[in-house]
Amino acid sequence: MKTRALTLCLATLLMAGALAADVDDHHHHHHHGDVADLELKHDEHGERWPTDGPLRQGMDDIHAAFDQAHGDYRADRLDRQGAAELADEVEEQVRFIFANCALPADADAELHKLLAAALGAASTLREDDDVHAGLHELHTALKVYGEYFDHPGWSV
Repeated sequence: MKTRALTLCLATLLMAGALAADVDDHHHHHHHGDVADLELKHDEHGERWPTDGPLRQGMDDIHAAFDQAHGDYRADRLDRQGAAELADEVEEQVRFIFANCALPADADAELHKLLAAALGAASTLREDDDVHAGLHELHTALKVYGEYFDHPGWSV
């Protein structure tokens, strides 16, 4: 069972990386990492998807890095290097989540869609001349996470 879960996680990570790369290929025509296009669904009772400790930790770290970068952006201090550092942190935390998170299969599948959007935002942050575009994509992913996943105390 553990081997199957690891294989599924690795396959999803590769798929998310390919999605981020494919989305980046279309960068000049579409905003990438646009979570508004994702079909995240609440369960049949209208409750949010469950979370676990590693997921909450990784998402808290992404949120903290976003908050710092957003503050720098508002103070006109976020440069290309700062945007690349935020992208690095997002990618590191997504890897952490993939390696350590153990959600039920249906919640995990929805989470992978959201994490692919976060990777798309990281790609925008790293490669787009307009860092605001990447910040906006990441902010949207963080908001959607809070709407669909049960993370106590989550606020964006």
